[in-house]
This record gives sequence, C-alpha cells and structure tokens, in this order.
Amino acid sequence: MANDKEIVMELLPLIRVYKDGTVDRLLSSPNVPPSLEDPETGVSSKDVVIADSPYVSARIFLPKNHNNPTHKLPIFVYFHGGAFCVESAFSFFVHRYLNTLVSQANIIAISVDFRLLPHHPLPAAYEDGWTSLQWIASHATNNATNPEPWLLNYADFNKLYVGGETSGANLAHNLLLRAGNESLHGDLKIFGALLSSPFFWGSKPIGSEPVEEHEQSLAMKVWSLACPDAPGGIDNPWINPCVPGAPSLAALACSKILITITGKDEFRDRNILYHDTIKKSGWQGEVEVFDGGDEEHAFQLFKPETDRAKAMIKHLASFLV
Repeated sequence: MANDKEIVMELLPLIRVYKDGTVDRLLSSPNVPPSLEDPETGVSSKDVVIADSPYVSARIFLPKNHNNPTHKLPIFVYFHGGAFCVESAFSFFVHRYLNTLVSQANIIAISVDFRLLPHHPLPAAYEDGWTSLQWIASHATNNATNPEPWLLNYADFNKLYVGGETSGANLAHNLLLRAGNESLHGDLKIFGALLSSPFFWGSKPIGSEPVEEHEQSLAMKVWSLACPDAPGGIDNPWINPCVPGAPSLAALACSKILITITGKDEFRDRNILYHDTIKKSGWQGEVEVFDGGDEEHAFQLFKPETDRAKAMIKHLASFLV
C-alpha cells in the first residue's frame, strides 16, 4: 500500500516527520523485551515506571552476582545516544551493551527512556534525566514513589554514576552542571560520569572539523531541531560548554569523569577541548580520556565482538567501581 502521507520535515538519515504527526525513526534498532536472565551474561532486567506526568520509564539491569549482603552495587544511570531523536532505552543495541557492561562491572544499570524529538524539544530530555535522578535519590531516603526493590536491596547510593553515548553523554553533562546548582533528594551526590563521545558542537570549526561543510553539518541540523529557540543557537552552553561565557566546568558535580573518544568520531576534537577546559577550570575531581581507536562513535554497541570494543568495555567497567 502506497504511503500517501505528506512529509513535512526530514532530518536524514535520522527521522522523517509526517503531517499527521507520525514519525519514522529511520536509524532506531528494534526494541527488545527485558530478560529474567540473559543467557550470555546472566544479567536480569525489567522495565519500571519512574514518573507518570510527564511519563518517564526505564529498564533496570541487575548482575548475576548481586546477592552479597556485605557489598552493595554501584548505580549507573545510562542515557542512550541517537541525536535526541532515535533509539530508546529498550533498543536491541542498548540492551545487549548494558547486559555486557553490567556483567563485567558488577553494577546496577538504569537505562532511561527520555522524551524524543521532534515532539519534545529540549529541555524535555534534560528534565526527564533530572526526574530520573531524583527518583533514584528518593530511594536513598526511603521516600520513593514507585519504589524499586532492586535499588532498595542492592544499591550503593554513594556510588552513583551518570553517562551515555553522544547525545546521551550531552544529557549527562548537563545534569552534572544542574546538580552543581540544585540538590538531589537527601543531598545525594553523583560520584562519577562516563561520557562516551559527548555531542558538543559550536559555530566555529576547531581541529580537524571541515570548514566548508560546517554550516551544513548534521550536528548543526540536529541542534536546530533539538532546541530551535536556544539563546546563542549552536553556541548555547548546552551544546557548546567551552564557549566563552559558558558556566564554569568547575561546577561539574561529581568526583571523577571518564571521557571516551574514537578516531573517526566527528566530536573528537570537541571532546578533547572539553577535557582540557575541565582541567583548566579548577575542577577538583579526576578527569581521564580513553581513546577507543580508529572507530566510529558508539562502535562498542554495534560491534561488541571486536577486540577494540572488548578492550573499551573492559576499561569502562573498571571505571564504574
């Protein structure tokens, strides 16, 4: 049957939007169900509701070796990549990746399903991230609505990590800055952040970024859709945290940060600048860069069987302690 719906907007290769409001998310992998026990890793997962209005849900992962009463487990709050418009907390690639990471690191992971473009421009995703952190923090003080037994029984709330890939890492970065100005329930602190190829950009090309195509880059187009009214446009501190006049990165509210970069990632130079700007800011924590090699960003999700992906996942797991 021919598709006679009128296309009103395309952001290729990511999404296509129709006049009736429906959206084709062209690069999303299929959603998969949670598993009582993943056959390869032994990790258990289930889906939970964090908030009803606006609706925020998540998938929570529990490692096989979770039942040691003397050893509580770190929590990793994960925000998926996908330019704020594709993928989900429940997608095949995210599910497989977190099964592996949870098994190797022996952590609890919470994959947050935040609202997506085009119907929910920023800061909707940022707000959903903050709601998720507040929900987790409420467990530490036994005040949770929709309490989650896996958190109450097994979580070490002194080891709360945030992170994600590309746009998800951007989200995590902005939560760290917010946590520097606002308190979580019970004054819970974020311990660390794992930022894989964070989505940062700016109006002026830096490093190896192409000069002639800069204005037409996919990053520019994504940001125009994500936050069309952002003061400063592509130099808004949400997307360009190193721009002059941006809030000081000394306010990042955690004790350690791991930034991962790859050789073929268009955000590589921005991420190195981000690391250098943190170092110069007077921030009091430990910041490290890990280079995953000559790969595209998020390759460890798409090609986990490769030696480089295995090495990267091992390094990420060793950070989440």
